[in-house]
Amino acid sequence: MGLIQIYTGDGKGKTTAAIGLAVRAAGRGLTCHIIHFMKGDGVSGEDLALTDIEGITVNSVGKNLIGANPPSVREVKESLEPALDEARDAVSGRFDLVVLDEIIVACSMGLVSEHEIMTIIGMKAERTELVMTGRGVTDNLIKTADLVTEMREVKHPFSDGGQARKGIEF
Repeated sequence: MGLIQIYTGDGKGKTTAAIGLAVRAAGRGLTCHIIHFMKGDGVSGEDLALTDIEGITVNSVGKNLIGANPPSVREVKESLEPALDEARDAVSGRFDLVVLDEIIVACSMGLVSEHEIMTIIGMKAERTELVMTGRGVTDNLIKTADLVTEMREVKHPFSDGGQARKGIEF
């Protein structure tokens, strides 16, 4: 029976944990699909590596709100509509494991409604494991999930002006 997992909190490691789980699952012959919400403008190091792993498919969608010319909230919401359709399809039993990366932060920013996430959860096939990541999880989603892990920042070089490093943070 597939569970519902959430990785949340202000610390580093939510996406990394979800991807690690996908790699483990693929290593055991399970099929995995990862949808990165709000990361459609760039390619991460993990996505480059994951394309070579049999059993894992990845799609980065949505407009990133960070940058010199950030899109409007309306543009970001519209860019996420195909991802929500894809998520509903993915959890219907097509894959053993589905990762909805940063869907929780999209919800906390008002870009995806909690109702939309609950609809996706309601469409999940019994055998499908669903993992969702992002800061700002709602109490209702916590109650619905089977496993919730909170990553807590204790110390981070970004606090002292450190920059994201290629191959480590992206």
